[in-house]
Amino acid sequence: MNVQKGTFRLWVVLSVLFVIVVAAFSYDNIHTEFRNAYTDWNAVATKLGGENMVPADCEKARGTAGTDYNRNDDGFCWYEFSKFRSLYPEYKDVNDKELDRRLYAKAGKPLVEFHPWQKLAKVVLFAVGVPLGFLALGYALFWAVAGFRSQPSKQPPNAGDIS
Repeated sequence: MNVQKGTFRLWVVLSVLFVIVVAAFSYDNIHTEFRNAYTDWNAVATKLGGENMVPADCEKARGTAGTDYNRNDDGFCWYEFSKFRSLYPEYKDVNDKELDRRLYAKAGKPLVEFHPWQKLAKVVLFAVGVPLGFLALGYALFWAVAGFRSQPSKQPPNAGDIS
């Protein structure tokens, strides 16, 4: 049996198993990242009978406390999204997602940004890179060991010799 062919076949089998294991362990995490990145949370809150709340500086609050906004211990006034839109018309040209991002950043509570494609790329790079690294290492080892083998003589045997 050719050792190099057998070792390469073993590498292929172990690489496929490694990719399957990495995919199995990272599937839930990546799936959640994609779901969170592409979910409109304002629509979800409305569907469940609630509404998204946004923070604003209480010193510049508009409307009536308790009716239009609630004052919390964190120093911010929390508005329901639709009430905020009606009380602050200067934000009419800003879409909901961008307005959410701006208001939370202004309040010092930036929203978590999801980057599912970056996470997926890192997992794929790991799942493919590790086996390729082992392939390169194995190739280098076979190449190094081949350098220690003695060269067979290139002279044909003497026809008169009978041994």
